[in-house]
Amino acid sequence: MHWFYLLTGILFTLMILGFAITSLVELEKRAGFLVMISALVFLVIWLGIGTFFPGTSFILATVSWVLFLLGLLILALPFGKPEPLVIDPAKTARFDERHIMFGRAELREGTPQYETYYGDLNPGMKATDDHIRAMPELGAEGSRYFHSLDSPYMVSVFEFIKKYRHLAEPGEPKGEPVALTPEESTRRLKGFARHLGVLDVRATRLRDYHVYSHAGRHHHDWGRKIPVKHKYAVVFSVEMDHRMVHAAPLPPASTETAIEYMRIANIAICLATYIKNLGYAARAHLDGNYQVLATAIAHDSGLGELGRLGLIITPSHGPRVRTAVVTTDIPLVEDRPINFGVQHFCQICKKCAVNCPSQSIAIGEKREVRGVSKWQSRMESCYQFWRSIGTDCSLCLAVCPYSKPNTFCHKIMRFFIKRNPLARKLAFVMDDLLYGKKPRHVEKPSWFSAA
Repeated sequence: MHWFYLLTGILFTLMILGFAITSLVELEKRAGFLVMISALVFLVIWLGIGTFFPGTSFILATVSWVLFLLGLLILALPFGKPEPLVIDPAKTARFDERHIMFGRAELREGTPQYETYYGDLNPGMKATDDHIRAMPELGAEGSRYFHSLDSPYMVSVFEFIKKYRHLAEPGEPKGEPVALTPEESTRRLKGFARHLGVLDVRATRLRDYHVYSHAGRHHHDWGRKIPVKHKYAVVFSVEMDHRMVHAAPLPPASTETAIEYMRIANIAICLATYIKNLGYAARAHLDGNYQVLATAIAHDSGLGELGRLGLIITPSHGPRVRTAVVTTDIPLVEDRPINFGVQHFCQICKKCAVNCPSQSIAIGEKREVRGVSKWQSRMESCYQFWRSIGTDCSLCLAVCPYSKPNTFCHKIMRFFIKRNPLARKLAFVMDDLLYGKKPRHVEKPSWFSAA
């Protein structure tokens, strides 16, 4: 057996085992065991061929390296430019927050808001919404996954956020505006945001369709027209813990949602306050107190791409993030939308739609919604399922192939996926093979356990 042949076998085996170990660390037992078995089978066959056919070992090793490197080259070639999300500026329109399911769920029969909404704006949804309102609240007793110790985690965090939502408006600018170039203000805001703990931060010009047309979450200003007051928007994300998300649809996933909304709300308020102290108008947009569509801003600023599941898919963590926005008049340098193959990958994948318990995610083709060609989810059936189980489900986040941890192995795959359609198709097949078509069960973190 030629030494080059033996070395080749060892290196290939180590590469395969490296992925297996990474998978086991990520609690991906299926992938870890499958890859580990594959490594052992490969090594046995490789050593067997080298033992019984030693005269061909050098040639076989050389051919193996050529095929391996050629395969990597093909996967890395930038061909077949992926289609971007199609937006027709002439057809874009502002969305009325009164139609958001969270606001509708808070309407109460006998109030002026209730009568206006179901009398004038959306009478066809009265029966559906009444049925949802009669169900237990999220995290409340009576829902499927209610737990007297687990469920209050999420409820407590959201109660805490509610106490400081009013801080989204930091007040009037302090003194005369500090003279800043767009480059300087952008550098400082992004640097401050990253130091405060954001995963990524981008800026864009604020467009009309980024802002809700009317307020629809709180009775005190329900129905008020929302003006487009600011010129720019800064959008940022924080990572959701991989293990917590993969406990979906159990309480750990919804607890993680609440925790990350709390983290990013604090950052948004702090940034808006900093801008105010520089003498510029600013407003934070956070859970329960948005005036803008964070997903639209995140897409237009290049924070990520809009995916089939209706959420922003980021290059490094997929949809496993939460976002918040600060709108402002401080001069900023605009970032541009990015295109790393999400539209094509979502077209062939469909895992979120197939695994959606309420079948709320579109499994078919895109349709145009207010000038945007996208997959449109049904928020009524989605939210109704949330209320039935007492959590925010999050199964779509858990099964999305882009949600994998940002480890070395997955960084390599992400590099290939954005290069060409062949790599995306191969990645989808491998994801099904190694991780399965259905969501896997992950035990609750130890601090969730009673023991």
